[in-house]
Amino acid sequence: MVKGKNEGLSAFLVPIRNKNMKELPGVTITDMGVKMGQNGVDNAALLFDHVRIPRVNMLNKFTDVDESGNFNSPVKNLNNRFFTVTEKLLSGRICIASFAIGSARACLYIAITYAKQRLAVGPKGESDTPIFAY
Repeated sequence: MVKGKNEGLSAFLVPIRNKNMKELPGVTITDMGVKMGQNGVDNAALLFDHVRIPRVNMLNKFTDVDESGNFNSPVKNLNNRFFTVTEKLLSGRICIASFAIGSARACLYIAITYAKQRLAVGPKGESDTPIFAY
């Protein structure tokens, strides 16, 4: 909100810990818990409650507020500005989803191929029927 007008999303650098690694006032950090197969990834939920940051902490490639409090952006459309600012974050999420789909597809291929070869006891009481037939 700039001068009472919603100018959309803007990116800022926000300090979340002091030099002793303690959360700054108004900042809450909550670990996202165990991540199956991905525990090396440090994910957390960040909550901000009345945290004030300097105007100069604004990442102003696509949006800026000058010293007089005037908003400026080369991207005039509010929706386009949102996607321009969040493009890197969204493309990262798309890559993660694509990787998950590719992995699931590979697992399914392996499971089906194995099920077509693995024999189980069939109607004749012998191991002559692929488990895929079931």
